[in-house]
Amino acid sequence: MRAVPGGLREGAFGLGATKRQVATKVVFPAAISGIVASIVLGISRGVGETMIVLVAAGLQPNYGIDPREGFATITTFIGATAKGDNPVGTIGYESIFACGLVLFGLTLVMNMIAIRFVRKYREVYE
Repeated sequence: MRAVPGGLREGAFGLGATKRQVATKVVFPAAISGIVASIVLGISRGVGETMIVLVAAGLQPNYGIDPREGFATITTFIGATAKGDNPVGTIGYESIFACGLVLFGLTLVMNMIAIRFVRKYREVYE
């Protein structure tokens, strides 16, 4: 939000807007593409980071929608399965790489959505 030029703020103040009006009607709309892009990229980074999701999930292989209980994610599966004792060529060994490929695809799609959103709603000021 600091990237929004000061001239926009000064113009709104010059027209008699209050601080709240400047923040909600000038600064926020001008910065919305960056705000949404940062949220989407943060989520995709969090999904892509194996260990943080592994710790947050609690290594509990429960499948449900209750957020108060532990759950299993793709990264939890990778962390629990990849302990170095999977022989090369087994289903367990290859499933680790398949899950990694799925995670890569998910983060790629989320990044593409963020880039498209930024390009669509970006406002350039001089």
